[in-house]
Amino acid sequence: MNNIQAQDKNSQFCVLNETQEKEPLKVIKNNYRNNINSDYTEKIEELDKAFKYSSNSNYYWSAPELSLLYGTPLYEAASPSQKIALNHLYWVSQYNFTALAETETIHYNQITGGCFSAMGGDYETIARQLEHESVQERSHIHAFYKVNYQTMKALLGKQAFIKPLKNKLEQPSWVSSQLPTYQYNTLRFLSKMMLKGKEQYYSQYLKKFEEEDKLSKLSNGFFHGRGFIPQSLLRFFALNWGSSPFLSSQYYTLRYMGNMLLKNIEYSIYAYFKKLQKQGEFVPVPTAISHYHLLDEAFHTTTSLFLARDVYKLLPKPTAYEKIVVNLAIYLIQTNNFNGLSGVVNKRCFKDDRSLMADIFKLLQSPLFGMSTQEALHWMEKCFCHEHEGYHLSAKSYQRLLSELRRFGDNLDYLWPINREMRVMASGGSIDQAIKNNIKTFKDFSSSVAHA
Repeated sequence: MNNIQAQDKNSQFCVLNETQEKEPLKVIKNNYRNNINSDYTEKIEELDKAFKYSSNSNYYWSAPELSLLYGTPLYEAASPSQKIALNHLYWVSQYNFTALAETETIHYNQITGGCFSAMGGDYETIARQLEHESVQERSHIHAFYKVNYQTMKALLGKQAFIKPLKNKLEQPSWVSSQLPTYQYNTLRFLSKMMLKGKEQYYSQYLKKFEEEDKLSKLSNGFFHGRGFIPQSLLRFFALNWGSSPFLSSQYYTLRYMGNMLLKNIEYSIYAYFKKLQKQGEFVPVPTAISHYHLLDEAFHTTTSLFLARDVYKLLPKPTAYEKIVVNLAIYLIQTNNFNGLSGVVNKRCFKDDRSLMADIFKLLQSPLFGMSTQEALHWMEKCFCHEHEGYHLSAKSYQRLLSELRRFGDNLDYLWPINREMRVMASGGSIDQAIKNNIKTFKDFSSSVAHA
């Protein structure tokens, strides 16, 4: 535990007037207290220091269903050692996304926390909770990257860190190039004009990020569109999250969606940890990290839930502009992160794409499988382009998460129907549609391999 957390544990809570305290703020205050009194982050730090891949390499880190390519013809043909490796690589792939998301979360915790701090009074507790969560996220990220690096190096060697194709994966032209500066300035002017009268809530963290030009360097990993949203638009959202109490609280609608996506995966690993513990069997370090991370993130999920669902009701009613900003953000999150089934990664909630195919291609050509180009493409076509058990597992998990997010959306009266009912996500839950998408994507991918 670093010095910031140690100091936080000895500090005093904001003194709240119990006669005036609103129930959602009381819940957040109690959640903050319970978070500080827990030791889950310390457990993760201890596990981080103790991890050596060689000591964990012969064990499954989760149930076999949480393995890359599980349910595919290739998985059925794999050897026992290859199946264990695919189980480990699933953990690596999921916590790589989690680390990206938590890196972004640290930035937005600071930006929105500055807005809550500017509100003063009871809301300062929220700011302090968010600061504490950011410290915890840094410990989580360090643990994830340590496990991931050692695992990738042991299983795939140096090839794991080299791009498999000479040709870079295609991205929309508006992603690879920055939108003109004047367009961002126009968006900035728009947000300033539409939020006029709320200057007293402007986040000091946001002001600092602007002065140091850090808004242009915000991570663009999983949480805000997996690289498919222009930086100028990300900066526009950041300006809004840190300028309005309502928008600050509703950033946590997006964060809650991310929390639930992770829980959809992590609860299964938590159950596996409990099973091993009950049977007195060896618990691999990554399994234990997932277990304690779920417990740590439960506090963060509670923060997200009450900020998104309840705290906004204590604030002045949102303007039409504020509603548009939040709905646009949620729509983009649906479009980029909750939009389809995967045939090779269970519990993934976005479409199989060229990037994933490149990773699988690299995996099949690694020493772990040792396939030629033609062999790798042959097996990939079987796994991506034909119906198998993996698709059905993904569809079941997808529908369960869709139901949970719809229940959450029912509590937010400002949402457009397309967001409240998660219509984009719902439209992406078809196995037939996923296979059709993969046939087209695989054709393009295999063609690029042939010309690499």
